Amino acid sequence: MAKYTNPNSFPVMVSGSIIAGIVCSVMSLPADNIKTKLMKMKADKNGVMPYKGFFDCLSKSIKREGVLGLWVGCGVYITRITPHSFIVN
Repeated sequence: MAKYTNPNSFPVMVSGSIIAGIVCSVMSLPADNIKTKLMKMKADKNGVMPYKGFFDCLSKSIKREGVLGLWVGCGVYITRITPHSFIVN
């Protein structure tokens, strides 16, 4: 039988923060990548914007980069979110 672990101990808090940072990154990165593409888009020489909205950007991104392209930069994102998660907790 497993021994009781104090939920407020440092190792438990660190591992919980790391897991929370990873889950947060994996769940929110696709939407953040699409939002960034929408914010950075510029009109072409004819004045036409590359995306009409969120779902148009999502579908074009998946066609161009594949589904895993939505998680580009995940390692950096985890590195950024995990310390924040630890400090807040």
